[in-house]
Amino acid sequence: MFSEKLIQVARYAELAGLPDKLMYELSEPKDICDTKIRVDIGNHQETFKLLGVLHCNPHSSGARPFKGGFRMHKDVDLDRLRTFGFDMTLKNAEANLPFGGAKFGISINPTSYEKRFIRAIIEKATERLLFKKILNPDYYVPGPDVGSNSETMFWIYNKAAELNSLTQLPNIAAIVTGKPIEHDGCPGREDATSRGLLFLLNRYLKLSNLFESKNKIMLTIHGYGNVGMNCAALTLDEEFSRYYVGAVCDVNGGIYNRSGLDVKNVKQHYETYGTFASYDANLADQISGEELLELRTDILVLASMENQITNDNVDRIKAELVLEPGNECIIPTAQDDLDRRNIHVVTSIAAGVGGVTGSYCEWRRNRGERRHAVDYYDDLLWVHGELRKIMTTVIDGIYRISQERNLTLTQSAYVRALNILYEQLKFKHSW
Repeated sequence: MFSEKLIQVARYAELAGLPDKLMYELSEPKDICDTKIRVDIGNHQETFKLLGVLHCNPHSSGARPFKGGFRMHKDVDLDRLRTFGFDMTLKNAEANLPFGGAKFGISINPTSYEKRFIRAIIEKATERLLFKKILNPDYYVPGPDVGSNSETMFWIYNKAAELNSLTQLPNIAAIVTGKPIEHDGCPGREDATSRGLLFLLNRYLKLSNLFESKNKIMLTIHGYGNVGMNCAALTLDEEFSRYYVGAVCDVNGGIYNRSGLDVKNVKQHYETYGTFASYDANLADQISGEELLELRTDILVLASMENQITNDNVDRIKAELVLEPGNECIIPTAQDDLDRRNIHVVTSIAAGVGGVTGSYCEWRRNRGERRHAVDYYDDLLWVHGELRKIMTTVIDGIYRISQERNLTLTQSAYVRALNILYEQLKFKHSW
């Protein structure tokens, strides 16, 4: 996966007219964590791989941290983490945030373990990363990812705080983002990826006049984790009421109603039963994840795992616009095919920027750069304002490049991010 990513980005760097030294800098991560942790699971011990990649930081490491999610999934390996860490470097550059790119994770199927054992595993991983001097508010700051959530982030924070009499880290609350609001989290972080995506979408449709003749625009959402679920729920907000959800799915399948799903009812059902299989057949038809990808729809939202649109199914994609808030949902060769078919794609390094933007707000707040408001809604409005501003700046820049240079949205997103990254690295290294 990482080798294909390098080839893809090298083509965009050449398109941008950037020197070879940039790709040389990006071709190998700054540091790799490859270690094992042993954890008591009931009456025996188990060993787990704790892996991580600190990809590239165009800022001063130790003052501005590497930033990237902490995932728990059976497919966690260094090749994937290299790729996702690279994506985070580009996302942070796209949003012009003061972070480098990273990704960490544990190779595990978390659904196979009781919560108390998952907590023990996370706490052991936290200890290891602290004493390796990786986990630090100014060096590496994790956030939620596949298989982790705000509760997981609290476990990291709580264990780091317990050990802080030994580690003596400043601004300990800033050591992780995506925490529960009642435990030094930030209002608006939970749905920041989804809200940011819809802010970007609103702006893009205004710029491009795509769907200008339609009063209602159908979304089909592939993936029903944090991003997919919140994306569906936000269509009930007045600001996003032009959109309706025609289909959703998780890894086991989904539901479809071309006239529109009752997203509130769907969410309640899924939170109760954890599946779409038992959803009322009078309200929606059952559909597989593969079938959802190939539906005729206005907008396909890829909020799922990597490698969803491949060479095998790309010719059957019928969406007019594809949004990719998930990581590497479209393989590079399939991306080229979508471009040739004039299917507009907002790629992950732009579509997924809302999450790290929300994390940036929380990190600043925990460092005292933003005074904690007594009123919850003051902080919420601040985060929404920052999200809107940054997502608007991102899509405005991408769209301008696409028009000026007759490039696709994906090409323009990479050209823009790589140019920003090059200017940052040029100053840092005195190129």
